[in-house]
Amino acid sequence: MRFDTPATANPIDQLKVVGQPVNRIDGPLKTSGRASYAYERHDVIPNQSYGYILGSAIAKGRIKAIDTTAAKAAPGVIAVVTTLDMPSSAVAA
Repeated sequence: MRFDTPATANPIDQLKVVGQPVNRIDGPLKTSGRASYAYERHDVIPNQSYGYILGSAIAKGRIKAIDTTAAKAAPGVIAVVTTLDMPSSAVAA
C-alpha cells in the first residue's frame, strides 16, 4: 500500500460522529447513579462457579514451572489452569 495521496473523505472528517452528542439507552440511569452493574448482582445459582485471572508481578520473564498443588487442594477449587496447561501454539497467539 502506498501513502502518496491524501485519503478520501470519511464520516469522522465530516463531523458526523466525533464531537456530536449521542443519546444512550443507559445514559440517564448511569448519570443518576441508578444503573445496575454486573458485579452488583448477587443471584445464587446452584453449582455456579467463577474464576480469577492473576497477572504476573514480573514485567518480563519466562515461566519454567508452576507449583499449583496448594491451589488445587484449597476448598471449593474446581480447576487451576495455567499457561503451562496450554499448547505452546495457543500461548504464543
